[in-house]
Amino acid sequence: MAKKWKKASNISLFQLFKKLFSYIKPYRHLVIATLVLTLVGAFLAQVNALILRYAVDELTVIKEQNKTLQDGFTLLITISVILLSKELIYAIVQFGQKFYGEKMKIYISRDFAQQVVDKILTYKMAFYSSSENESGKLQTRIDLGVSSLTQLVKNFFIDILPLFTTAIIALVFMFQANFYVGLVSLGIIPLFF
Repeated sequence: MAKKWKKASNISLFQLFKKLFSYIKPYRHLVIATLVLTLVGAFLAQVNALILRYAVDELTVIKEQNKTLQDGFTLLITISVILLSKELIYAIVQFGQKFYGEKMKIYISRDFAQQVVDKILTYKMAFYSSSENESGKLQTRIDLGVSSLTQLVKNFFIDILPLFTTAIIALVFMFQANFYVGLVSLGIIPLFF
């Protein structure tokens, strides 16, 4: 058993995700919902920058054309409505993303635990008489293993994936606005990691 455990601990991250894929596959509808909400959230995160760009352009036009204060209020109301709507939609998207991610975590955790229990029930009695595999120790190891794997799934789908998606979409907008600004931003990203 110790040899198997040491062998399993030398798994690469790619191999681990490959093994986890069989547990995630039955819940592909939750994965798709999480990914769609992640993409929507990443686009919503760029709204502030686009609104700021629009506001500066419109304020420049108002100043150059000596427009009235009423035109400035119209711009202010439009921007406020857009930003408040964006925050409301963003809160709903984040709730949905966390909800589906947590639901997926619960289902995968249940599947992990069930498979471990099914596997343990096939072992011979000699396995349990070993001091290394006493029921309390074994239960603790199982709980820690299941908890670690489900935490990995949660971290990937709820924490890491949205950050990467937002960064990629932000880079696309930066390159679209100015190639050199996008290039500098792309060069700075490794420093954050």
